[in-house]
Amino acid sequence: MPNIIYLPSALGAIKTHLLHDVDNDTRTYPYAAPSAIASITGEPLSRVRDAVRLVRFGAGWVHRSRSPIINYMSDTDIEETMRALGYVGAWNDVAGCPTLAAYLKHRTGIQKSHPCIVFLTTHCVAISGDLFCGPANNGVMIDIDRAPGRRKRVNGVFVVTHRITAAHIPSKAPSRKKPDHRTAEEKRMIKERDRLFREAVKAETGATRIMVTSTEVFIIRPADTGWTWCGARDSVVDSLLKLQEHGWIGGNTDEAAAYRATMGY
Repeated sequence: MPNIIYLPSALGAIKTHLLHDVDNDTRTYPYAAPSAIASITGEPLSRVRDAVRLVRFGAGWVHRSRSPIINYMSDTDIEETMRALGYVGAWNDVAGCPTLAAYLKHRTGIQKSHPCIVFLTTHCVAISGDLFCGPANNGVMIDIDRAPGRRKRVNGVFVVTHRITAAHIPSKAPSRKKPDHRTAEEKRMIKERDRLFREAVKAETGATRIMVTSTEVFIIRPADTGWTWCGARDSVVDSLLKLQEHGWIGGNTDEAAAYRATMGY
């Protein structure tokens, strides 16, 4: 386990019936587990991700050339990250893996009032009292009665019980921005290619919204309740350019043809 130094801080009892909207101050997709931690602690997502890097790799991670990617988290990752941020709790098994609706109806004790990270079939969410925060509602805190995914099964619950001193969480200094020597025409072409790429993905998938990161593509279709992973960005580009079937993308639409034309295919 990495050597983590915990520093003195103002301690207090856990505030019940309290969550926060997720402060996504990064340019990356807000994955479920880091978002749940951010909602409970009120920390910005960048600090939560740095805390995960601390418990996984130790304080030396800041010396790496690139920050390790943080997406999915194990039970241990969640518990140790919460501890690094000054929050301690315990895992509780849920007998019979009930649906989220059944769990919310029959929960007892501190699970009804204290902040909890609830593991569902495919992801985890934050719950505290009558408040809910999850990826389907884009990290916005809502009333528990409006919680989506109520038919998903509950596999486990991490209940936050008390506060401790938080660890010093190192953060990597932002890299120095390199000068951009591209001409105005080159910048215009890059912007146009990006626009055509987005239009092509929308046409191929029927999506109404699209989010493109440096490595991945996410979409929202009319029937979706939140962001759906479309694929790795390079794979999606290959499918559009080389007519390689990739998930929903075959590259057969007019928008895909327009994208290929501007890319020289």
